[in-house]
Parts: sequence; structure tokens; C-alpha cells
Amino acid sequence: MAERNFVDSLNDAVEGVLHALRHERNMRIHFLFAVFVLILAAFIGVSRIEWIVLSLVVTLVLVAELLNTAVEEIVDLVQATYHPAARIIKHLAAGLVLVTAVNALIAGFFIFSRYWAWPFEAATLSFKRAPAYLTFIALLAVVMTVVGGKAFLHSGTPFRGGVISGHSAVAFSLWAVIVHTSDDALIKALSLILALLVARSRWKAKIHTVWQAVAGALVGALLTSLLFKIFG
Repeated sequence: MAERNFVDSLNDAVEGVLHALRHERNMRIHFLFAVFVLILAAFIGVSRIEWIVLSLVVTLVLVAELLNTAVEEIVDLVQATYHPAARIIKHLAAGLVLVTAVNALIAGFFIFSRYWAWPFEAATLSFKRAPAYLTFIALLAVVMTVVGGKAFLHSGTPFRGGVISGHSAVAFSLWAVIVHTSDDALIKALSLILALLVARSRWKAKIHTVWQAVAGALVGALLTSLLFKIFG
């Protein structure tokens, strides 16, 4: 068997996550809730320690759901017909998810309860003072949109191919960030040229069609611009 490179291994790993997202309703719910919680945390401006706690509990929930999915697949493969032991194993795996979800709810309650009294205007102003923070959120939103689009449209692998070029999306997201944060016309022009070169490289390498590269450019530029218009 030929030795697999890092990108192939990474594709396989992310494909496992996408499989759970495509076929497991609970995984989709947890994933969307995790994205919402992390964006809300960024919007509110939680502390570094709170970020670490939230990241850990969110990761635990998603890992538990992946383990639950893996256990169910293994049990169905080994025991095709009903068996009491198989039922117990599945219940135990589901219980693992429940315990981690309850833990996440408790942690989230104590973290976010500190900020419930904050007015909306104060949170918005905190974003205006932190363009780097908003850049991180914009890039996260773009990547999530691209990966989610590939998952739900069943096209391409997480890091190659698909109806939306991820490289193009990220390149044009960064260009949009520069447009909204820089007053230097030369820097804006050069960053646009670099973004166009990235999009062109995906097409020239026959990884994406022209329209898929354009779709990535639109997703990256428009989503990032929308976030900067709202919060910037």
C-alpha cells in the first residue's frame, strides 16, 4: 500500500466529521449550536480563560457525538439483528453524549450569565475596537460556510474540489478584510491581485471550475463584508 501524505490523511479525518454531519441529525444540531456559542462568545468578548473553557466543553460534546456515531456503526456492522447487549452499548454511547452536553450547558450558563446585563451597544463597540478579532470571526464563518456547503451538497473533499473553492473563499475574505481596515489603495489593489491569483491557481490546476472559484470568491468577500458592515 502506498504511503499516504498529510493532506490525504487530513481529508480522511475531516471526511469522518462530514459523514457524521450528513447522516446524524444530533451531530448537525450540536455542530450548529457550537458555531453559535463560539460566535456569541466572540461577540460578547469573553476572557481568555473563558475561551479555553468554552472550546474544551464544545470539543468534548463533538468528540462524544463522533464516538457515539462510531459505536453505532460498529454495532450495526457486527450485530445486524436485534440483541439486548447491542441496545445497551448504544444507550451507553448516547449517555456519553448526554453527560458531556449537560457539562457544556453548565459551563456555558456560568460563563454567559456574567454578560447578560451588558447592553447590545457596548458589545458592538467592542467589535469596532478589535478588527483583528472580527477578522478571526469572519474567517471562521467563511471556512464553516465552505465546509458546510460541501457537506450538505455532497461535493468534493473538505480540502479539495467541491462547488465552492475554499482557497478562493479565504483569499477573498482576507482581501475584504484589507478593504475594510486599510486606507492604502495600493495595498488594497495588491491584495486583490493576490486573491485573484489564488482563485486562478485553483482553476488552472483543474481542482475547481471557473464558476466554483467565482463562487468561493463571492462567499468570502460578501460574507466578510457583511460582518464588517454590521459590526465594524
